[in-house]
Amino acid sequence: MNRKDFLKTSLYFGAGLSFIGCLNEKTETGIAESNWNDGDVAHILPTVNHNRMLIATSFKRPINQPILKVGKQAVEGQKRDSKGYFWAFDCADLKPATVYDLRLFEANEPLCDAWPLKTFPAPNADVPQLKLMIYTCAGGHPLAQDFMPVPENMKEAPVHFAKKRVALLNRGLSFKPDALVVIGDTIYWDLSGNGKGRLGTSGDERAIAISGKFDESKPILGTENEEVLKKAVSPQIIDLYGTACRSTPIFVFKDDHDYWENDEASDALITFPPKNFQLELGRMVQQMYLPEFLPDESRPLDLPGSGATDRGANISENFGTLRYGKLAELLMYDCRRFVTLAGDKAQFLPTAAENWLHRRTASQEVKHTLHVPSTPFGWSAGKWLEWYPDFLGKDGKLQDDLNKPYWQKGWQLQHDRILENMYAAKHKKPIMISGDLHAFGSGRIHQNGSTNMESNPINCYLSGPLGNTVFPSTFRKTKAANPTAIKMEEDFENIEENGFSIVQFDSQNVQVDMYKYLWSRDDLKLIDNLKAFTTLKT
Repeated sequence: MNRKDFLKTSLYFGAGLSFIGCLNEKTETGIAESNWNDGDVAHILPTVNHNRMLIATSFKRPINQPILKVGKQAVEGQKRDSKGYFWAFDCADLKPATVYDLRLFEANEPLCDAWPLKTFPAPNADVPQLKLMIYTCAGGHPLAQDFMPVPENMKEAPVHFAKKRVALLNRGLSFKPDALVVIGDTIYWDLSGNGKGRLGTSGDERAIAISGKFDESKPILGTENEEVLKKAVSPQIIDLYGTACRSTPIFVFKDDHDYWENDEASDALITFPPKNFQLELGRMVQQMYLPEFLPDESRPLDLPGSGATDRGANISENFGTLRYGKLAELLMYDCRRFVTLAGDKAQFLPTAAENWLHRRTASQEVKHTLHVPSTPFGWSAGKWLEWYPDFLGKDGKLQDDLNKPYWQKGWQLQHDRILENMYAAKHKKPIMISGDLHAFGSGRIHQNGSTNMESNPINCYLSGPLGNTVFPSTFRKTKAANPTAIKMEEDFENIEENGFSIVQFDSQNVQVDMYKYLWSRDDLKLIDNLKAFTTLKT
């Protein structure tokens, strides 16, 4: 898209809060539209545990102190922006495995139709099965994509992208998952990095035409920065989810782009750990649009990123648990916010978080324990901020006998400790599913360094990217590959296409069904009947 076409497209869509008016036709894929009336509500994203709900909402107009009725409780909204568009509702003292009717009111007037939401089973409950939809990289502003190939009508390109992303989400929801797990990169709007001239980079003139420009000398809320944030983020989140997930709990955590940076390092710029302004932008997006992690009885309440005074009681922003009775426990961890640059002592995760992972991996309380890191195990794209020292050589292949600039040995040492702890827990099948790399992948790590893991290999998956249209081989000139330090048996060569995974648990197995779709190749109408291209069992 050249500058002239881009600016014409920007004017065509306008620079409002979101693109809601362009995306109301959600029946185009053939998925039946319900009669549910969203009224004044723009988006609803809930999360739950066994006795609590946390619900992030936004509205099409400013609201004055909304009330959420949950069964017989009346819960006051917590204002999350300065103007009253964004509110959160924290509902406690609920019963496990119970369906509640939820109703939103302003001054006793309903804001939308009622809807159901169910709490999870109690941690000690016997549960026969669990189904999850898991994906990564759902972000992407419709006006900030590199459209290849470009549709004949340039004005339709952003809607074309947005409708396909919504359709993929709806296809996953049609399988009726018990929850969604979103592994980072919910937004793309980098402030610096090597994004000069790249769409979606905040300093790029095309991005400024969409959202305006941040003033880092001012606070985010209550200044023009708040409107810049909303214009950059709302089309990436509100127009994807809307109210479609109102009855499906969502667990979402951050990767590098969620801190408004790409993971890059040079003599001029090192993007992580995040600088204060980027950190606050990441926290503010979570505060306004997304529910944080609710407490879990087996996760320490004082982990870093927990207990902030501007969040609810015992809320965690970076480390989360999806506990589903005695059947399954997902350990979700943000590998970006707390990264350190300290050589052999460097870490992606604080020691307290690593210790939590080790304890839960060794525990015998649940049948299946899944690690869900924001930075993948088992694959490398030669990027700086990875567990691995692999670097793209002149021959176009990854190798670890080069000096990878700014990479820290301690990151790999922490990786090794986590893998060895998973291997040692031989009462479980070690399983890890991750995202970031804009690809599908599946394999088993049989050896890590000098440690032979043949007797209990680590099952690793890449979930597939729902949104963004840029793939590693395009940007980095190489596909993701297995790092040299591990020996891995792959089920197939990783596939750079869009899509998602449906992960099903029962008392014996974990089954992963992968659904792929290529934005630039496949017709929108295919999504409604999309079939799994592979089914894998551990």
